[in-house]
Amino acid sequence: MELKQLKRVHLIGVGGINMSAVAKLLLANGVKVSGSDVAENEQTTRLAERGAIIKIGEAAEHIPEGCELVITTSAAPITNKERMAAAERKIPELTNFAFLGRWFSDAQTVVIAGTHGKSRTTAMLGLMLEKAGKDPTVIVGSKVPSFPDGNLRLGRSDLFVVEGDEYAKHFLEFRPHAVILNNLELDHTDTFPTINAMLEAFHELVGQVKDGGIVVVNTADERLARLIETERESLVARGITVIPFGAGEHAWKVESAQQEAARPVTMTRGSETMTFTISVPGAFNAMNAAGAALMAQSLGATHEDIAAALSGFSGIWRRFEYLATTRGAPVYSDYGHHPTAVAATLRAAQETFPNDRIVLCFQPHHRNRTRALFLDFVTSFDLAEALILCEIYEVSGRDEDADKHISSRDLVDAVMRHDADRGVKRPLEYAPDPAAAVRRTLELVESTDVVIFMGAGDIDGEVRKVVKP
Repeated sequence: MELKQLKRVHLIGVGGINMSAVAKLLLANGVKVSGSDVAENEQTTRLAERGAIIKIGEAAEHIPEGCELVITTSAAPITNKERMAAAERKIPELTNFAFLGRWFSDAQTVVIAGTHGKSRTTAMLGLMLEKAGKDPTVIVGSKVPSFPDGNLRLGRSDLFVVEGDEYAKHFLEFRPHAVILNNLELDHTDTFPTINAMLEAFHELVGQVKDGGIVVVNTADERLARLIETERESLVARGITVIPFGAGEHAWKVESAQQEAARPVTMTRGSETMTFTISVPGAFNAMNAAGAALMAQSLGATHEDIAAALSGFSGIWRRFEYLATTRGAPVYSDYGHHPTAVAATLRAAQETFPNDRIVLCFQPHHRNRTRALFLDFVTSFDLAEALILCEIYEVSGRDEDADKHISSRDLVDAVMRHDADRGVKRPLEYAPDPAAAVRRTLELVESTDVVIFMGAGDIDGEVRKVVKP
């Protein structure tokens, strides 16, 4: 099947952030697109406005006559009626990442991988390469304000920058020219039962980098430092340039200092220096920017291009995104759903608003992750001075029988015990659903607060119904 010759494609889960980017890519290439999802959202609305035929719910008849390919999200189980109909009609099926890997098989592909910071790093790198005149195509798992299509930038060069996804080992669908390895922690425990299983997938990704390529790696992360040392001899033998940053004798050192509206970042390696300023909070964003800058430089961007791109970068959708002010308090939305991301975002909020009370409303994302990382979640909320825990967002097909009993009520009980052990008293409540969680959180707000709604589920959509710019 020659993908570039396709005339009609159907997408299952078309409203997803990556799936909708695939749909936009197809539409831009003259392909007739249809798609379905469980609910309407901004992406399905935009796609319909562009001429895609969008259906809500699942039904065999949603797949049109003449459909040549079905692209499906991993969230759709094999029992999905449309997947079953496609199989009966012998219509080929690919996941969204398998499709992208084949569509861009001849491109100069750059994959951004890691447990945290992929979206921001992908956006930063795309903007740097855009500023350098490299005209890349970029697909990011968020929305970039300056990209007309938000989650997609269509370029005319052969340079393709994509946010990788370790879930279901999707990032292994690519044979990249280059990769950025941000960090590595256990996540997606329904795919990776152990950290070693996850580490093996990252080894495999590095092994798939094409000869003569580039690996930019955060060696301040101990697991990635060990990984790259294991792989270094093989990479060098294949002419692959390894660029470490963060820690180690030959790595670029990254220093940053938070100021009121900006964070100056200085990178040094021997006599080499690179400086720039970022306006997004958190030391982790300095590291994201460092990885993107080193990759951009390797692909031909100048220091001036990099600094200019970062000076105008104000953040992306659902990544510590400012929404509005309520009762005199700023309200933010964040996609964090892993304990390390929760804690890092709270530290960034504390740095940015040192005199304000941090009010956090958190919605855990699927029961399997909550159970597997339960104790880490309990301590991740320590910097929140008021905490509302919404019931867990369930993801179809990704939980096991052992996960069914896990509830956010369990987290509330455990956090209460943890607070008692450390002598802390703070508002701490359970909310049965997003609407109740948003309502109760806003009832707690005072003018001296900073408010964060966090989670990868539907808490963001609920808060946007209530908090208006």
